[in-house]
Amino acid sequence: MPPRRTRTATVSLLTAALLIVGGAAAASGSDDGGTPFTTPAGATAVASAANVPHAVGVRHFAFARGKDRPLPTTVWYPVRGSARQTHGHTQVDATPLPGEFPLLLWSHGFYSNPQMQEGMTKFLAESGYVVAAPAYPFTKKDGPRFDKTDVPNQATDASFVISQLLRADNPLAASIDPDRLGAVGHSGGGTTTDWLFTGRRDPRLKVGVIFAGRPTTAYKGSPVPILFIHGDKDPVVAYSQGRESYGKDPWPKAFLTIEGGEHGAGTNDPERGHVQAMATLLDFLDWALNDDDEARLRLANDATLPGFTHFESSGIYAPSGIYPSATNSTSATTTTATPTPTQSNVRDLAGSAG
Repeated sequence: MPPRRTRTATVSLLTAALLIVGGAAAASGSDDGGTPFTTPAGATAVASAANVPHAVGVRHFAFARGKDRPLPTTVWYPVRGSARQTHGHTQVDATPLPGEFPLLLWSHGFYSNPQMQEGMTKFLAESGYVVAAPAYPFTKKDGPRFDKTDVPNQATDASFVISQLLRADNPLAASIDPDRLGAVGHSGGGTTTDWLFTGRRDPRLKVGVIFAGRPTTAYKGSPVPILFIHGDKDPVVAYSQGRESYGKDPWPKAFLTIEGGEHGAGTNDPERGHVQAMATLLDFLDWALNDDDEARLRLANDATLPGFTHFESSGIYAPSGIYPSATNSTSATTTTATPTPTQSNVRDLAGSAG
């Protein structure tokens, strides 16, 4: 069996990359009127050689769950080399980097598709994750017909795609650790992700991340940590709906509020609270899937920038590996982050609604 690969690096590589992007955007004239685009508190802005992001390969699969449910799936994964060497370009059908990596199932939002979310999926692959993103048949962009009620079925699709990737005859199966599986989604894809821990529970999943999703049914099964990220000015999926999901979740959980953030808050391109959202995302995944307790301890500090983001959690700050009841709650309220003048307010390219 190939050696298991883990990601134990700090968020410094993320910070350096995003500061470069933010600086370029600011230099090009993008300006949000003074929003600080800053390094998360406690993170180092200079990436060490050990933290250089992976080069990324991409493969396309023509999965289908029946004749009326085609599920063309794009998968991003780490390959030899660094993202610096490839200038961030993906390599089609490249040989995977040896080792087993965690698998994340990415679910797109309404009127979107995996390619429109590549800023997120490629970033996660650069960070040491295999990321699989199916295009759902009745909510994708340019689909034959749109049906928002199909979301619960998308959760079943997501589980099917995971099973297909884990098949022994799949060319990426040897690169995936079947014991480290997670689900992430935005908007309608966030609601799809919620279903995977409620009415369409997939017991193989060890972590969930929900960007701007709606509540579904009761959470069930073994406790799984879930991270909720939501802008409090979201005009599409109300902030109150994200709060409702968080309130219903009885397991270890965290909620990152992007103050003034709208529907695309935290996703894809640098914008208000983006650095904090990405740092929180990686900390949470590394803790849940890679047993990185330092990442767990960084969460509150990396997530919080007064006036722009605030973070709260329940059941997270306990001894590593122990999931207490959700009655023990902690909230992050302060940070020592110092805003820098670098800034960006690039519009979200997700293109999803609902």
